[in-house]
Amino acid sequence: MAVAGRLPVTASLMLGVTLVTTVVSFLLGVWAGVRRGAVDRFVQILGVVGYALPGFLATLVIVLVFAVELNWFPAIGYTAFTESPGGWLSTVTLPVLSLSVASVAGVSQQVRGAVIDVLRQDYIRTLRARGLPASRIVFRHVLRNASAPALSVLGMQFVGLLGGAVIVEQIFGLPGIGSMTVTYTARGDIPVIMTLVMITVIGVVLINLLVDILIGWLNPKARVA
Repeated sequence: MAVAGRLPVTASLMLGVTLVTTVVSFLLGVWAGVRRGAVDRFVQILGVVGYALPGFLATLVIVLVFAVELNWFPAIGYTAFTESPGGWLSTVTLPVLSLSVASVAGVSQQVRGAVIDVLRQDYIRTLRARGLPASRIVFRHVLRNASAPALSVLGMQFVGLLGGAVIVEQIFGLPGIGSMTVTYTARGDIPVIMTLVMITVIGVVLINLLVDILIGWLNPKARVA
């Protein structure tokens, strides 16, 4: 089936964007929430610029810098992982970075706000009074309690990532379901379009279910008896 051959391309993009967004957003958010001051202002400026920058413009800048000027990655094309893992990584890096800009901007601000709220709690002051190292407080207590709001935002942004994948796959010439949606919509192929919609719905449901499970694991108070 045509959809089955294109699904791994988009799935690899979504997995890469989720990984990059999670790691970078938590690093920036925790850094800004703990350090505050100039660091906090710097992260907030990055968040505003990244969120306000149009996705297609960010993609064009990334292509111009990393593909045209530096020639580090190919500007278009796709190599399957089974053919060459290194080639696959080089062809998905720029699309993943393009899709991650807005996601990192939004999630990092959510992490920052959650970290600041947790640091103001009474039990954090109690832990500090007991002489616990700051790193232990941040990683074992602050980060765990601040993760739930950020995960909720990350789950909601999944739909937006699918929409962004349509543009990114067109720009980079990737044979994913995003570019396939544009092609078959123009043809008016109803069965294929319905299949793509069903796959999208299933993906959104599964991601939100996974987010709910993670939130329940991180915060026992959120579990439903």
